[in-house]
Amino acid sequence: MRTDGSANTVAAIEIDMRDLLRAKKARSDVSKESGDDYASLVSTISGQSVDEIDHLIEGLQGVREKLNNDGDRLHHEIVQHTALSQSIIELTKIISDGIAVVNKSATESPEPKDVA
Repeated sequence: MRTDGSANTVAAIEIDMRDLLRAKKARSDVSKESGDDYASLVSTISGQSVDEIDHLIEGLQGVREKLNNDGDRLHHEIVQHTALSQSIIELTKIISDGIAVVNKSATESPEPKDVA
């Protein structure tokens, strides 16, 4: 659905309505039949408006579906990222504890004597 063309669409519909009214006015006589012509003209114009509204509703429903799909995808990716981050934190803690044990054992052992 394009939002940038909505003003152009409205302008085009207004121009079409004016053209239809002018064409009908030029062809009709002032009589009983002209009332029927205007009624059919209004019916045609309102039918076009309803069709345009239906088209816009379909477009909005498509946008809603896309937003829902994107939201679900983002939620899934955030859950995966959170799990990965937690795994990295746990791995970093294990490595840190291992280095602390190595450093502690290195400081507790006596220095090797120089044999030379």
